[in-house]
Amino acid sequence: MINYSKTILNYNIFFIYMVPYAIDPANSARLGLTPPQVAALTAALAIWKLDYEKYINPSTYSKVNTATINGLFRNNKTITNGIGQQLKSNSLLVLTELEYILFDIHKDATPRSNIPKPTQEAGVSLKTNQHLNHEYHVFDLANMTSGAKPKDVKRIKVLMLVLDKGKPEPTIDQLLPEMESGTMNFDIPFAPADEGKIAYLAVCFSNDSGDGPISAIIANPII
Repeated sequence: MINYSKTILNYNIFFIYMVPYAIDPANSARLGLTPPQVAALTAALAIWKLDYEKYINPSTYSKVNTATINGLFRNNKTITNGIGQQLKSNSLLVLTELEYILFDIHKDATPRSNIPKPTQEAGVSLKTNQHLNHEYHVFDLANMTSGAKPKDVKRIKVLMLVLDKGKPEPTIDQLLPEMESGTMNFDIPFAPADEGKIAYLAVCFSNDSGDGPISAIIANPII
């Protein structure tokens, strides 16, 4: 059985719906997307569809396809994250509920006094280290036998930094936001250029009232 990356599978659903909406002339004009942005999205979707078909097809799946799709994912994620931030930062633009979903934009939640921010300290461990893909498991240090999210925890925030082997280990404040997971298990695809480097990663529990304590950093080689 092929162990497909859940992150890649989920991103494919997001990408094939977001791009056609974004590049529609009426939508791109209202959203303020530039012609170069529209062109970049159009080209990226065409390439993604071709390589994703090879990746998802068991008869053509291989390490080569994995490396290609992971590289496209990292590049496309930079583009789509940037567009999402651009739209969110435009104070003159009123986004629809659909657009919040399509562009994966998180609304700034009003802190909820009736739900305290998490106090539980998270831990994280590497479950599997495959070619250009790490699968991680998050746990509650106070209740390590439970596989469920602690009470009032809505998501797990993931911070990460990839460095060349031999460089000094980073501190927590040097790690960058990587993703948010709704489950205690998640995977991270890496680009071919990351092979041989070290991934430094930490997590914390989070909800609409804020973030809990950040875990210790773990370091794992990217193979």
